[in-house]
Amino acid sequence: MDKILYFPTINIPKSQWLMSALFYWDKVGSIVPLDFLERPHRLDKYMRELVHAELIEQVVPEQYLGSIPNLRKGFLDYIDNNPVFNHISGLGNMGLIGNGRLIQSTSLIHMGKLDDIGEELVRRGLATKQRGPWYSVESYTASNYMTYLATLLGTVTDYTPVTNSYKELSNFLEIPKKHDNRKALKEQLRARILEKILPVPSVIDDPYDIFRFKEKHHDELRRFRNYIEDFILNLETFPDDLVDEKIKYFVSNSEDEIKYIKDRMHSFKWKDVNLTTICSVGSPTIFLMNEVVENSLMNTAGVTLGLLGAVSTALGKERLIDIKSKPLAYAAIIERNF
Repeated sequence: MDKILYFPTINIPKSQWLMSALFYWDKVGSIVPLDFLERPHRLDKYMRELVHAELIEQVVPEQYLGSIPNLRKGFLDYIDNNPVFNHISGLGNMGLIGNGRLIQSTSLIHMGKLDDIGEELVRRGLATKQRGPWYSVESYTASNYMTYLATLLGTVTDYTPVTNSYKELSNFLEIPKKHDNRKALKEQLRARILEKILPVPSVIDDPYDIFRFKEKHHDELRRFRNYIEDFILNLETFPDDLVDEKIKYFVSNSEDEIKYIKDRMHSFKWKDVNLTTICSVGSPTIFLMNEVVENSLMNTAGVTLGLLGAVSTALGKERLIDIKSKPLAYAAIIERNF
């Protein structure tokens, strides 16, 4: 996995998360509508610098959405058969979504990311059309859609979706049956967290320094990332009661590898190097993919299998097999408090 695709926003926030992504993956992409390529000043200043330094690749959704056979059906079936969205839709149709209303949280999504799904969300009370190319989408709906979109685009472009938000990462997980959904999702993610594993400089003034460091130490960085990814994938083979122990043992035995990368960063110019945490989604989704691939649940996938089922509806079973053997998503530096 050499390429990662950031979501949910167009501009990637300047953060330790971004630094870890830029250092350890060969290509970091962001979902950028065609409109922004034609008017690059719409990107924020730091994002423009990263694009100019060839550290960020712009993945244009309009170039791919037309080739996804059931893009519209996959997501609309998912929300139409989900009681949570049905409730939100009812509130939206009563005018209770938006600033100063019952549900205040909304997110802006560019129409280039939505295709004709934007108007369908408006019809369901889940979005309103704004000035220019923007839709104001109820936040839970927006979070689910951007996770859906990133997974689809990642599959057709061979990027792995990556986020710096627990909320977006949790959309990949099986819908918990417990009353405390947040606690249940935390339990599903816990076994995939590697604490303080990626060395990253705390401050980087010039983005070109990242480019130069990667050029000089590309093989070492890639080897270290592959070493971590191989372990994460191998977690699938361990019984649940051994996973925590295996993770602690792995992190402890990785000290020499971590120190080697830190020393390279110190000798380059960066004296203050932090260790960041990564989390991946794998175990909870492998079962769901097996259900789709092996049991031919394509017709009901959007209903019974959550967002991953919507992805299978949109892409077809054959494409889902392509992502079966690798982590669906990473979050480098997950939220500190679930």
